[in-house]
Amino acid sequence: MFDLESQIRKWRRHVQSAGSLGVQDAEELESHLRDTIDELTGRGVSVEEAFILSVRRMGDTDTLHNEFAKVSTENVWRQLLVPAADEAARRRERTEIAVVLALALLGGLLGKLPALFGHPVAELSAVVYARNASLFAFPPVAIYLIWKRALPLRFSAVAALVFAAFAVAVNVYPSYAPHHTQALTIIHVPIALLLVLTVLYGGPGWRKPELRLDFVRFAGEVFIYAVLLGLGGLVLVGVSGATFSLVGIDLTPLIANWLAVFGICGVAVVAAYLVEKKKGAIETIAPVLARIFTPLFAVLLLGLIITMALTGQAPSEDRELLIMFDIVLALVLGLVLYTMSARDAEKRADWWDGIVLALVVLAFAANAIAFSGIIVRLSTYGFSPNKSAALGENILLMINLGVLAVGYYRFLTGRVSYQTVIDWQMRYLPIHSGWATVVALGFPLLFGFA
Repeated sequence: MFDLESQIRKWRRHVQSAGSLGVQDAEELESHLRDTIDELTGRGVSVEEAFILSVRRMGDTDTLHNEFAKVSTENVWRQLLVPAADEAARRRERTEIAVVLALALLGGLLGKLPALFGHPVAELSAVVYARNASLFAFPPVAIYLIWKRALPLRFSAVAALVFAAFAVAVNVYPSYAPHHTQALTIIHVPIALLLVLTVLYGGPGWRKPELRLDFVRFAGEVFIYAVLLGLGGLVLVGVSGATFSLVGIDLTPLIANWLAVFGICGVAVVAAYLVEKKKGAIETIAPVLARIFTPLFAVLLLGLIITMALTGQAPSEDRELLIMFDIVLALVLGLVLYTMSARDAEKRADWWDGIVLALVVLAFAANAIAFSGIIVRLSTYGFSPNKSAALGENILLMINLGVLAVGYYRFLTGRVSYQTVIDWQMRYLPIHSGWATVVALGFPLLFGFA
């Protein structure tokens, strides 16, 4: 049975997903779409055919053509909206490729900045590069999103100020033994800066839950693309180095000082471009990966809980075990978010949602065990940067997982819609970035840079 209202909601979400259209623009487009549907149905055309024809007419607008062509969906009207291969479209494509290549080079040049201040890659100043990694890779992505979305100047100004503030803080802050706050800064800066990319991805409508969820999908696919590109580049560089070594030429300095830096710092913006254009098949693989790893992580968590119950070993007795618990829980939350982004919000509950609920419940139980371990260690050894950061993160995770479990249960029992679960989770998501900012910039001051 064709559900017109459901299809119109999906159509509007896809129109707004790029962030280049405001709420009023989307409402005006929807009004035109409904008028066209009414006109066609008045002539005796079926509702489904009227919808398809109306969307096709709306697709004559360049913006709609470009944005709809990037969306991977199973809806019947997707194939009608791929733009024609005219000269104007080819010119836009060439311009975008040139912009992306220039931004990738910019990332590489940012990665070479430490060498200007006495930290060449050859000397393996690992801490300097680890501290600034996201500040090398993220700005080109931010500029690409600003250019792609044609965002107002205020977005560029705010993003520049945030990146500059983080760059100054992480490089001016001193670090004293045992360097715990420095390690926390390295870990938490990328998480904090993801909020900036979320805002730029969503544009003026970034507060909307559906756009934040789109960014989750975008970020997950960018990560997968970047890994694949990195692996491909690694093979290429390895083969090239081995081949040239056979003729007596050592490419190691070139690879270490230039190719590795430009490749690592520039791959993110290239991956972002590929995700936007959807030129590969990875958009169909990514949801499959989520389906594969969701039950596997559920089994992992169940195994950990059972093992600790049988052996009697508590996380409070083993610092490394406690750290691994937190890493696994962070991965589980990321997996649940990506699974959520790959799901059709209009689809009714099924067995798969039960598996996700089981994963969330197991994660909540594991988080409770980790939380108790942190409390024991705090009471025994007192507060430290690592334990304080872990305490805050576990509290945030416990709230997040608990409400997610309740939300999924209510959805499975038909009490709320899946969109309600999405809305709450997307509103809660920036809190994690907020805590990451506190840890990255506040903890060094609070704990004397130790």
